[in-house]
Amino acid sequence: MKHALSAVLFGSLSLVATSAMADGWPGSVVGNWNVLGNQSAGVLSITSQAAGGLCRRIVGTIYGNPIEGFYCPFSGRISFIRKNGANNDTSQSWVGNVSQAAAVLRMGGTFAAVAPAGGSPGEYNFQATK
Repeated sequence: MKHALSAVLFGSLSLVATSAMADGWPGSVVGNWNVLGNQSAGVLSITSQAAGGLCRRIVGTIYGNPIEGFYCPFSGRISFIRKNGANNDTSQSWVGNVSQAAAVLRMGGTFAAVAPAGGSPGEYNFQATK
C-alpha cells in the first residue's frame, strides 16, 4: 500500500511539472510588451539589445519613461531601472525572468519603487507578454 501511494503521488507530481514547462528563453527581448505593474497597464518598449555577451545591455521605455538594464538570453534573467523626472533620477528597479512557450513570450517579476512620484515606496509585482 505504501509503495502504491508513493507511485501515485510521484506520478501526479510528474504530470504537474511537465505541464508548466516552457520552451526556454528567447534570444532577444526587443519589441513592445504589454505590461501590468502593480495593477497599472502600459507598454514596455525595448528598443535595442546588445549583440554579444552572456548578459546584454537593453534600453527603451516603460510607461513613457526611459529604461536601461540587461537581459541574459542563456538564463532568461532581466533587470532594468526606470528613470523618471527632469534629472532622469532612478525611481524604480525591475527584476524578473523571461520565458517562451511556443510563440508567446512572458515576463514576470518584481519592481522596487525607490522614489515614486505620487506613489508609495515598496516592492510590487509585474507581468508582461509579447
